[in-house]
Order: sequence, then structure tokens, then C-alpha cells
Amino acid sequence: MRHLVAYFGNEPENLACALFSARGALYARSTAAEPARPEGFGLGFVQGGDVLLQKRPRAETLEVDLYNLVKDTRAEALIGRVGFKHDGSTPAEDTDPFRFRSWLFGSVGDLGDVPFEDLRERMLESTPAFLRRNIRGLSPSEHLFHLFLAFLHDGGILDQPSPAPAAVHAALRNSVQFVDKLIEAAGKGPLQVALCATNGRCFAAAGINSPIRYLAVEGISDCPVCHAKNDASRNGRRIPHESLRALVVEADRDVASRAGWREVPDRAAVIAGPDVIPQILPL
Repeated sequence: MRHLVAYFGNEPENLACALFSARGALYARSTAAEPARPEGFGLGFVQGGDVLLQKRPRAETLEVDLYNLVKDTRAEALIGRVGFKHDGSTPAEDTDPFRFRSWLFGSVGDLGDVPFEDLRERMLESTPAFLRRNIRGLSPSEHLFHLFLAFLHDGGILDQPSPAPAAVHAALRNSVQFVDKLIEAAGKGPLQVALCATNGRCFAAAGINSPIRYLAVEGISDCPVCHAKNDASRNGRRIPHESLRALVVEADRDVASRAGWREVPDRAAVIAGPDVIPQILPL
């Protein structure tokens, strides 16, 4: 089981309300086909420009309910990852998601059939020294994140609070194309990865030979979460969130589809800025 989920919204105080209809995508449980084992999880939140991490890569549990873990959180964005090495040996420094300054990043998948050590030095050579110093482990995902940060830096938007979505898309596209060329030069199989990145004001997610889907929340006419908290008698009074806008993205090969969710084409990205209006752009 390897499962990635991300959230991006415009009302941090209503994160639980926006995620309520997507809670099925935030729940993972071991099955008969995948017996109980240490799955582990990692969570990252963007809160007012700060990035906070909670990592439990060796948690021995039959289930992980990310919704229950985040429902009391106020955050503009989050990224969660469930499932690491089956023997529970993944160290925290190799556990998604990863952070740098205001940016948060997570992925699932593989960088092709090439042994990562054959790609690592080339990726590091293209990453500025001040970014290389932030790399703590040996995870391909962390190195891909820092390659993405390098392209943000090249575009002059690494520290911009609200970078243009088109510029973030360009950095993501350049990162994917760079790794594609390394894999092609090695004569190996294709890149197979789903990834998400956000700084709380801009959001990007993509699937390359790895399916992703998204749910767009465009206002809530009557919120069941607020009713449960404030109006247990459900006396008919509506509790709306008319201006709430949010995106929830999921990458999970074990789930064919979800009602109301939209599939993102292969080698395309879903990009959004502060207005939380999704754009689908090719990579």
C-alpha cells in the first residue's frame, strides 16, 4: 500500500469541512491481500507560511485515518503519505513529505528502473549548494523535491509568497523532463511517479505513468461537520460555507475511481493559485 493525498484550500479554519466529502481518500487499511504490517505515515501542513511535519514511518497499525489526524488542524495546505518499506525500516529522514522554507513536497512511485545511485549524483550536480545542504537522507523523492526547488530558484520564484501558477508549472515540467532525460540516457524504463508540491499559496500535482485524481470543493451549502459540532439537534438551520474553495488530490493505484472525482491525464499537472481554481496543463 502506497498512498499519497494532498489538500489546498482558501479557508484554513474550515479544513475539516472541505475534507469531509473526501474522507474516504484519507483512510487506508491493510487487507487480506496485504496483511497487517508496519505501514507508517507522514503528514505535512502549511500554516501561515510555516511548514510543520509529523512522521511515523514505523507505526505498526492496521489502519491510518488521516482525516481523524488532521480534522482539528487549521492549514492552507497539507500533504500526507501512507505506506513505506514493508519491514518498517524507513528512517524519518527518508519519509515523505519533505519541506524547505515555505515549500512542502510529497511523492509516491519510482524514478524508473535505474538504480537511484546512478541518478543521484547527476541530480545533485544540478542542485545549488544551498539546497543540497538541506538534503537529509537518501530518498529519491527528497532529491526530486530539491531539483524542483532548483528550478523554482532559477525562475526567481523560490521565495515569492504567491508565485505565478504558470511559473510553478514550468519548474515542475523542467524537473520531470530533466529526470526523464537521465533515465533515457541510462536506457532504462520510464519514470513512474505521482507528486504534489505547495507553499500554501500555490499548488501543483502531477502523475507521470502513475494515476492521480482530484476533487474540487466549490462552496458547501450545508456543512455536516459544523452541524455535528454546533447543532447536534439538527433543527434545520443551514450552516453554509459559500466562499470555501478547495482541492483534494489522491494518488492510489489500488482505487480505480471515486464518484465526483476527476482523473488527471497522464503526464499532466493540476495547478492552482490563491483562487483555488484548478488548471490542467501538460508536462
